[in-house]
Amino acid sequence: MTSRKIVLSCAALLTSFGAPFVSGAAIIPSPAYSSVEYHVEGGLTYTSGVENVLNQMEKNFGFDRRFDWPIGIKLSGYVKYPSGFAFGGSLGPCVFISVEDRNHHYRYNNDTQTNYIIPVSADVRYFLPKNGFLVPYVRLGVSYPIAGGDNLGAGTPGPVGAVGAHVWEQRIMAVGVEAGYDASKVKVKSGYLHDAEKVRSTEFTLSVFASF
Repeated sequence: MTSRKIVLSCAALLTSFGAPFVSGAAIIPSPAYSSVEYHVEGGLTYTSGVENVLNQMEKNFGFDRRFDWPIGIKLSGYVKYPSGFAFGGSLGPCVFISVEDRNHHYRYNNDTQTNYIIPVSADVRYFLPKNGFLVPYVRLGVSYPIAGGDNLGAGTPGPVGAVGAHVWEQRIMAVGVEAGYDASKVKVKSGYLHDAEKVRSTEFTLSVFASF
């Protein structure tokens, strides 16, 4: 009789220790749900700020505009957590401006002058809970344009914000659209018509991209 009590006591003790693990198993999230996701994006972005830069270059140097292309390639990547928050960065849209000085106001070795603007940014994103095949998000951060060339000087950092959405995110590749605003600036150097001026080189943006 004593041995039976001992066996029953041990069984009860093991049950009491095992119960929390058995009951807790139901609330432990699956590895797939709790895993961190890594994504890269690439696509085309329209930027209204190119117009600001070209207008200021005309004002400062008297150049005649022949052609401009306000669309560039943008690449980005981010780390997304189960909470919906993500941390990442972007490169682009890159802009290259070539100007031909037919008036010969500046004595360069040739008449062609080249300039570049390469925006880089870091941001925090928040993805709203999934609602069908559409996943909206907001993005806030800081942007800095790397700029230079014959007519452009260094950039000035500024805040950047955007709203967008992914379509078919549950598949291998998602399609995304985004509208944003970038307040960073670049300096257009002084010319014989006007002094140096800082202008917003990216400003309003509209992007279409693929997310992997």
